Amino acid sequence: MTAPHPLPDHDDLWSSAQRARVVRLCVAVVGPAAAEDVAQEALLEAWRQRHKLVDASGADAWLRAIARNVCRRHLRSAGADRTTATENVPDRRHDDDDPLEREEVVDLLDRALGRLPEATRTALVGHYVEELSHAEIAGRLGTSADAVSMRITRGRRQLQHLLEGEGWSEESGWRHTRLSCADCGRPAIEMRHDESEVAFRCRWCDGGELSSRLDLRAPTYADLVGHLQRPTAIQSRLTDWTRTYWTSDERHCVRCGAGVSKQRYDKEAGPWEKATGWLAHCDGCGEAVSSSVSGLVLSLSEVREARRREPRLRSLPVRDVVRDGQPAKVVALGDSDGTPRVAVVVREHDLRILHVDTPT
Repeated sequence: MTAPHPLPDHDDLWSSAQRARVVRLCVAVVGPAAAEDVAQEALLEAWRQRHKLVDASGADAWLRAIARNVCRRHLRSAGADRTTATENVPDRRHDDDDPLEREEVVDLLDRALGRLPEATRTALVGHYVEELSHAEIAGRLGTSADAVSMRITRGRRQLQHLLEGEGWSEESGWRHTRLSCADCGRPAIEMRHDESEVAFRCRWCDGGELSSRLDLRAPTYADLVGHLQRPTAIQSRLTDWTRTYWTSDERHCVRCGAGVSKQRYDKEAGPWEKATGWLAHCDGCGEAVSSSVSGLVLSLSEVREARRREPRLRSLPVRDVVRDGQPAKVVALGDSDGTPRVAVVVREHDLRILHVDTPT
């Protein structure tokens, strides 16, 4: 590949850290020999398209997306003269029940580059980025197609462990997870877990603010999730507890254990599903627990199953309806084109779930 012209001297759009991350991503995808040229081409393309970046907080993800596209073009160009003798060799994939999507795997490779064995990295890049058959990857590595299948499976699990285990952390304790945001549908949820709290936020939607926080000094929360590390396990346990807590006839303070009653809260700002929900305040110790209507909807088994099948589902605008002669709201999640995949009818005056619809 011919090296592109360098970026203009006056360009200070990207920080040195951002440039370094682009180079690391290119190393993971195209290899060290071509990485510098490909990274420079990606940065130049980003500079030319800088007017399209309307939210500076999303610059890292935007840069990575451009870099991945440039890497793909390079790989297609480099592989144009590759023989097709093995194209018809059937793949033997050992995908698990919750496979990572290709875009996510490339991001994981970028973040975990220095922690994976070279052969594992080659197998994952060949499988997820270059879309090679296992036989083609085996030819590169000098091994069998079955060995490549197993290496891909194990490598994927290693990547999951690196981002979800105790050994991977980001600045200020935040680390990326595979959890998808119910608001935007992106796999952009970050988690912070230390001795005092478990907190979540979406790096796209929340603007650095918390979307939820569990104070582990409260015994209920400590017993519930304090010993867990995997974000998926924490989310599952918390969702189960949320559903049970707000539908039970009796509930107790999460800190002192005293009996508490729930009351409806309404905020003046924000969309309906965010501004309305249940609040339980303890008169003894002052602890307060709340859940928005959207949180209650997300705890439903039908909604959880829909999100498990389609992790990229996102919240759709709330609709006003009349059910049984009374005002109600429809809280729905849908795909990127706005098609509802699961819709929940909630009665306005008492927030009771009236119906759950899962259109086919």
